[in-house]
Amino acid sequence: MPLIFCSTLLVHLSQRSSYIFILNAQDLSKKLMPKLNQIIEYGFYLFVFLLPWQTRLIWQDAYLNEYVWEYGRLSLYGTEILLWLVLLVFSIWLFKNRPLKKINLSQFFNRLKEPAILIYWLVILFILISGISIFWSLDASLAYYNWFIMLEAGAMLAMIVTFTTGDSSSSQQAKQQSGFKLRKIAVVWVSSAVIQSIFAIWQFFAQYTFANKWLGLAYHHPTVGGSIILQTFNERWLRAYGSLPHPNILAGFLVIAIIFILYLSFIAKKRNQRIFVLASLVMIIPALFFTFSRSAWLALIVSLGILIFWLIKDKHYLWKKTFFKILLLVIIIFSILGFSMSEPVLTRLTGDQDLEVASIYLRVAFAQQAWDIISNAPLQGVGVGNYTLGVFQQINDTWPGYYYQPVHNIILLILAEVGIFGLLVFLIMIGLLTWFLEISPTSLEKMISFLPLVAILTISLFDHYFWSLYSGAIIFWLILALNIKQLSIASDS
Repeated sequence: MPLIFCSTLLVHLSQRSSYIFILNAQDLSKKLMPKLNQIIEYGFYLFVFLLPWQTRLIWQDAYLNEYVWEYGRLSLYGTEILLWLVLLVFSIWLFKNRPLKKINLSQFFNRLKEPAILIYWLVILFILISGISIFWSLDASLAYYNWFIMLEAGAMLAMIVTFTTGDSSSSQQAKQQSGFKLRKIAVVWVSSAVIQSIFAIWQFFAQYTFANKWLGLAYHHPTVGGSIILQTFNERWLRAYGSLPHPNILAGFLVIAIIFILYLSFIAKKRNQRIFVLASLVMIIPALFFTFSRSAWLALIVSLGILIFWLIKDKHYLWKKTFFKILLLVIIIFSILGFSMSEPVLTRLTGDQDLEVASIYLRVAFAQQAWDIISNAPLQGVGVGNYTLGVFQQINDTWPGYYYQPVHNIILLILAEVGIFGLLVFLIMIGLLTWFLEISPTSLEKMISFLPLVAILTISLFDHYFWSLYSGAIIFWLILALNIKQLSIASDS
């Protein structure tokens, strides 16, 4: 009898302790989730804010013909470490909130009918095709490195699209208020751009940039080889870099910031918000001018042109009024700076000086090199990140390392590195995304997410950094993620 009593008591205590443990675990989970949400959300905002800073550890240097070969270097960026930490916390959040579910093929293909899901899987397919190119790449370690950056960016994209801070409601309003807020991303991006602009304006007037390994800065001066300059008839001007590795990259970052400023101006309700918008614009526009980036200027014109057509169809009078005030301010500042520095501007636009002529000649030569590489491996490419090595091995092996650059066109670059199938998936992905956004319900957030993508694609017709450099690639995938997120919201509305 005592044995039966003890056994019954133990069973009862065991059940009770299990129940208490479950309750405690649930209670702990409820307390933990808000903390995880905050770490993920604000950790990501910090990552966006610090993205322009190029602090890195070069753990494997690279040389061609005894000169530094930038596109062969293997580096670990400080912002990468921050991104890993945020992704690690996100993986914990994902495990707790999105348990794996069994799904059959019919369910999978049914879900592909949803535009955001289809684009999401095209992104995954594109990353896989790029990864497969490692097997026949000219340098596997270089291909692994560049593909790993793509994996990081893809994981970031998944986090932006998937992460929510509210409940599982599928209403548009609930989704707009959960996850990463476009308004906060815009504020963080613009704040970072203001700091870059102050630094860039100082650089231009000082005509040099100091070196600092902790800030990821290299020394630049108009008389130092390798510095990006603008040469007029009798002067050499150092173009503004900010903390980024090239003036064109800074310019692209600032163009996106101006688009976000427009968004913030449309939704500004308080006086301090309007002051922030105006002060930011006054700093960023001159900095964009001092980059002397023609592709970025063109991207801004194209983006603003699309926004004008959208606003004409929209009935929101206040947005139109605000936009044309900002447009007038942009024109005034550019005109004042353009007239005061007419010779550098005309040199940049007409391209009649020796340095500009040489730059145009090089771009034409790079395009011819790209076609030569493509003709050697049209189906599979030379491997992700291996383009400049392909030029060295297949075209000319006598140039100094710094001379080897990717072709200044992202379509040719993708075709050369990952082949025709990779390029087709990329073009289908971008084409379908644009089409789905066009036919889906219109919103200000959707348009503001789309315009930076337009700017990136415009710049990418004349440059390569949104594919070939870490910071540029992260910017591209981040903006792509914002568009997929908006497409998901529009599909559910």
